[in-house]
Amino acid sequence: MGARTKPWIAALAAAGIIAGCATTETPAEVGDEVIVTGSSETTDSVPPPPPPPSPVMSEGDMDEVIASGSVLGGTIATSARKDRSMSDVVIAPRPYPIPEPRPDQPEPQAGMLTAGDYDDVLNPALYKTYLDKSLQGDLSGKDLPYVDADQRIAIKVVDRLGKPMPLAKISLQSADGSPMFPLRTGADGTAYLYPNYDALSDGMTVSVTVDGAQTLRQTLSAQRLKDGGELTFDMSKDAAQIQQLDLLLTLDATGSMSDEMRYLQVELVTILDRLKSGNPNLDIRAGFIVYRDNGDDYVVKQVPFTDDLTAFKARLSEQSSQGGGDFPEAMQDAMKAGLDFEWRKDAIKVNMLVADAPPHDKDISATWDSALISRSRGIHILPLAASGVDDTAEFLMRSMAQLTGGRYMFLTDDSGIGNPHAEPTVDCYVVTRLDGLVLRVLKSLVTGVRVEPEGDNVIRTVGNYRAGACKIDDAQVG
Repeated sequence: MGARTKPWIAALAAAGIIAGCATTETPAEVGDEVIVTGSSETTDSVPPPPPPPSPVMSEGDMDEVIASGSVLGGTIATSARKDRSMSDVVIAPRPYPIPEPRPDQPEPQAGMLTAGDYDDVLNPALYKTYLDKSLQGDLSGKDLPYVDADQRIAIKVVDRLGKPMPLAKISLQSADGSPMFPLRTGADGTAYLYPNYDALSDGMTVSVTVDGAQTLRQTLSAQRLKDGGELTFDMSKDAAQIQQLDLLLTLDATGSMSDEMRYLQVELVTILDRLKSGNPNLDIRAGFIVYRDNGDDYVVKQVPFTDDLTAFKARLSEQSSQGGGDFPEAMQDAMKAGLDFEWRKDAIKVNMLVADAPPHDKDISATWDSALISRSRGIHILPLAASGVDDTAEFLMRSMAQLTGGRYMFLTDDSGIGNPHAEPTVDCYVVTRLDGLVLRVLKSLVTGVRVEPEGDNVIRTVGNYRAGACKIDDAQVG
């Protein structure tokens, strides 16, 4: 499986690929929509060449790097083959034919949609097998980004009693002391390094900082880089309990989503109600982005974070699905817009991406760049694949989930609602109601403890499922 590399995110901003990750503008008021209209340009431009390496920064500049979302060092690995160009893609004529709702579909209400989920973080060996088969098979002609989890290193930060330390700041320095890129632990006190992907080398230093505690450092040895494993940092203070959640919904609102959009809106509104009622001490803010494609009446429409969940739900319920003249959509613009939201420093950050189509081939790299920034800021990307999702969309959504500590979710046909749903390329999962699944995943991200469904909530089981991990034999790996 070939791969090429290019500099990480700080250089991408200089190249104009992802400029403006941080914002100093005054946030819009509750309920205000910010709309980016479509462009009439349809030419597939050639991506700019990789920029030169970023200059070495002084240690005093590192706080500004973290605050702005810029990231130094690291690499982006993609499949090497480029024998398929955009000229091979068949573009459907506009306007996109909006599917009419099936006459036998019930009126939308909560608890109707069914879904499963898969956690690639818990199944690194199977993920490597999936990468090999995909990049050497049906997706071999695409230049797709991925993270190879071989020799993965888990950075575990615990408090003085051994409990997970959430939102700890992690930074890397090269052997000569030059700063590289920042990370943050999730609620489970863990963040991951990928020696191959992150271009790690012998002698690099990992530093962990928690407010009110002394900074701890460990050096990466050649043996650690070869074997992977864990680095544990034992901080001399108690872990703070998570009290804030910032939840961003990023929704594909093109015509292909119309068969399920009304149901998803009802489900998401009810999920917010149940999340708030079940966690009365959790300070929840929600915002949303709906996106279409260039040439539609808008590309990105957004409503900023608010704690007025009643107003938020009303605005979400007003959105409709139409447009999108071809299958790929402007996911890259939506993901970039999400970075400009006013995320709180001490909140668990979740970007729930609901989509059935990938970005255009030429925009996949820009979409991945936003995932890289999300990783550095501790924003968990939580994809939900709707009916009709193709192999490219599944590959990209799973890659972004693994990179940011999210989980890949997918709607299933068990509900009988919407168009047929593609079977995911995963080895095991359980099917439950969508609302219950999303609530469990959000609770897991907030508490740092994985939450499994009760047996009577499981509609169907695929494969040998064991608390998110697939029990496999040697023939399934390699």
